[in-house]
Formats: sequence, structure tokens, C-alpha cells
Amino acid sequence: MGLASSQARLLSLTVRQHTIENRAQYLQAQKLRLANDSDTAYEKYINALDATSLQTKTFDSDGKVHWIDGSFNNLSKYTHDDKANGNVYFVQDVNDGLLYQPKKICDAYNAAGDDIFKFFDQVGVYYIKDVHTDEYINALDQLNQDIENGWNVIPYSKSFMDEYTRLKGEINTPVESDIYRSADFIQTIALSCKNSNSSNVYISTNNSQLIELNNYLDNIKNTTYYTGETKQIIDYCLSFNINSIFDNPNNVESLTAVNNTGEKLYLSYNKTTEEGKDEEDRQTVGDKFKLTMLLNGGSYKLNNGALTNIYNESTQSLVNSYTNTENATIGDALLELATKIMDSEANISIANSQNELNTLLTNNNLDCATVEETLDNYQKYREHLANFNSQDSSTHTEYINPDEGGYYEQIFNAIKSAGGCKEISDENAKSATWVNNMIKNTQVVLGVYNSETQEFDNITASSNTGLREVSNDHDIEVADSEYETTLEAITSKENKFQTELNQLEEERSAIQTEIESLKQIAKDNIESTFKTFT
Repeated sequence: MGLASSQARLLSLTVRQHTIENRAQYLQAQKLRLANDSDTAYEKYINALDATSLQTKTFDSDGKVHWIDGSFNNLSKYTHDDKANGNVYFVQDVNDGLLYQPKKICDAYNAAGDDIFKFFDQVGVYYIKDVHTDEYINALDQLNQDIENGWNVIPYSKSFMDEYTRLKGEINTPVESDIYRSADFIQTIALSCKNSNSSNVYISTNNSQLIELNNYLDNIKNTTYYTGETKQIIDYCLSFNINSIFDNPNNVESLTAVNNTGEKLYLSYNKTTEEGKDEEDRQTVGDKFKLTMLLNGGSYKLNNGALTNIYNESTQSLVNSYTNTENATIGDALLELATKIMDSEANISIANSQNELNTLLTNNNLDCATVEETLDNYQKYREHLANFNSQDSSTHTEYINPDEGGYYEQIFNAIKSAGGCKEISDENAKSATWVNNMIKNTQVVLGVYNSETQEFDNITASSNTGLREVSNDHDIEVADSEYETTLEAITSKENKFQTELNQLEEERSAIQTEIESLKQIAKDNIESTFKTFT
């Protein structure tokens, strides 16, 4: 009876042990499920942190910036009812490259083919084709008026115009004769400059100028100017020989150029300083010095102290009379002569040219005023022609509504560049998330039409100032709260499950101990029984 009772108890404990083990397995499975729930809650929280929405920039009538949801309609921007200002963005399908567009645009494009004006007709854009700029039209009108007036043609022969132009030039700029060359004559007399200390002193700069002066004076001898006081001055210059003063150098103490007030100047001759020079140096210095003394006058001092003027009394009187000044010099007289010659040459040249011009006009039954007016009108025509040729001759399309026309022109060109379009539903076009989700799922990309390159360029929110991606702070707060609540619930359940597991483990250990004890008792009873029978 004791053995049977032990066996019954052992069986009961074994059943209980199995029950505890099954319960423990169930609790372990629940703990594992709680871990999965924790991972799911955490992933949902991370997704909320990473989630962004697309926005596009727009401006109100005051120019203030606003950011709005990046729906297809907002990215497209322009409608007849809401003419929002901003960039126009296109949504392109990644697989076929076509642009998403509303049904109206797709139907209009497909019906128009490559004809943008048919497209305009379909969408209701009013336009004028082949329009020139106002500047071009004004220039053309001016040119046509000139042609109507006959300004584009000069009614004179080339030979007439060549001769007329030449004579007018000679009247405005008289021609000097090769004989007089008065400008060179004046330059030689003036010797390029005068003494900085005295405006009436002519300075020789090189030895050749004396020869040049004599050549000019020889030329004048062959003209009508070689008479009277002019002849006397020319003869004096050509016969002037300062070397005669030095025939007896021992009688000369010094030779000095002076100005017209009698003041001693910077040039002097002293036989002591000159005796050491060789013949070539003496001649060089002598030519420059001779010309200086001729033009400026001067004096020489004999050893006996007597001071003698290089110009004798009659010569000084002559140059004073010729220049109508006191204490004049040959240089002053020659300048007066050169000026008279130049003025006379100019008058003669002008008179001759004017006579020839009058003859030319008379022979052609014209007068100068008529010719000048004709030339002036022709010149105006040439200027108007140049202005017209400088204008941009290209044409453009003029829209009744420039904003609307420019918008639909861009739409057409973008679709053409992309190779076509495909319809987007009204629901997706209004959705604030459709474009964003399609971009994240790599089904579409955004782009703009580049009018300069005439190409469709892909863009991203990070590469374009008119777009941005923003986080939803409200969704993040909700996800954070849900994650914390879920984590607290999981932790509470996990603690409860662990407590029950600990209790089951304690009960299982007690049962295991009792089972081992009952097994030992049964073993002892069996051994004792078998010993009795044996």
C-alpha cells in the first residue's frame, strides 16, 4: 500500500512538472514577443525622425517668401486662378522619362505634335507670331522714309564727288608750295625753342640749321617777296660772316650775344679758350655760334676796350622798321617774313581752290548749298542704315498675357525635351505626399527646363534654392510618446513574466527534489522486497 501511494504521488508530481515546464516555455515565448514589439516601436520612432516632406518656395504680391507643400500642383505653380510666382518644377518618371502632366496638358501636347502654336491654341494662350523689337521697327521705318525721300542715292558722278571733296579739303586746309615751305621756315628760325631766360633769344641746336636757313632764303630770292626791306634782310643774312671779325684775333678780347635790352647773355668767345681747339671743333662751334649771333645780334669787345655792335646802325634801323619794334633782331625780322609768307600762301591757296570749286559747280548747274544738303542727307541715310544693321533682326512671339504665355511655352519645351508626357490623376496632383513618396521610392525625379541649353535638367531639394525637405515635428512628438508608452508597457509585462518564471522555477526545483526522494524510496523498497524472497 505504501509503494502504491508513492507511485501515485510520483505520477502527480511528474504531471505537475510538465505543466510548469509548458508554462515556462509559454512565458519565454511571450518575453521574446515583447522584444520584437520593442524593436517594432523603436523602428517606428526612428522612421518618424527620418521622415521629411517636400516643400516649394513661393512669393505673395508683396514679395514675401512662403513655403508650401510640394504637391504636383504647387510645384507646377501657375494656374489661371492662382498665378503664384516662383520656379516651375517638373516631375519626370524614372522608367520612361516622360513628364507627369494634367490631362488637359497631355491632350493638348499630343494633339499639337511639334507645333507649339497649335499647343497654344489648345490651352487657350493668345499670341502674335513673328514680332520684331520696337527698336528694329523704328530703325526700319526711318530707313524706309530716307529711301522714300531719295536720300539713299547721291545724284552726282564719282569724278564730281572726288573733285568736290578735294577742293573743299584744300579750302579748309591750304596747301603750301614747295618753294616757300613757310612752316619749316618758321621752325628753323625759331630753332625749336627760345632761351628760357629770355623769350627773345633764338638758340641754335645743331650746325645744319645755318645751311637750312640759307637754302630757304635762296628759295625766297626766286619769288616776288625778294624786294624792298625783305630783300635787304635776306641779303644781309646771306652775306653775314662773323669770321671777318676774327681776321685779327689779337685785336678781339671777347664776342658776346646780347638780348634786345643790351644785357650780356650766356654765349661768349675768348681767343684764349679757343686756341686749344682743333680745326674741326672750331668749325662746329663757329657754325652754331654764327647762327646764334645772326639771329640774336650781339657785340664784340676789342683789346682796347671798345665795344662794337655786330649789327651796324643801318641794319638795326632796318630790322626795327621791318618788325615795327625797338631793338629788334634779325630773328624777329625773319619770323615776321615767314608769317607774311604763310598768310599769303594760305590766302592764295584758298582763293585758287575756291575758284576751281565755283567753276566745278557752275559747269554742273549746282550750288554749294544744294550739294552740301544732298551730302548731309546721304550721310544721315548711312547713319540710319548702320543703326538698322546693328538691330537684332530676329523675331519673337508676343503674348497677350506675358506671364501665361511664358509659362505654357516652358511647359511645351520641357515636355518636348523629355520626349513626351503622361497623365497624372487629379487626386495625386493635389496630394501633399504623392511626389515625396514617389521620389523616396525612386519612381520619379524633379527637374527644370533650361531655356539656354534647351534641355531638361534634373535637380534635388538640396541643389535648388526653391525647394527644401523639412521634418514633421508633430509626428516626431507623437512617435516619441508612443515609443515611451510602449516601452513602459513592455518593461512591465517583461517584469511580470520574469517573476512568474522565477516562481515556476522554484516550484519545479521543489518538485524535482521530491521526485528524486520518491524514486530513492521506491528503489529502497524494491531492493528490500527482493532480499526477503531470496
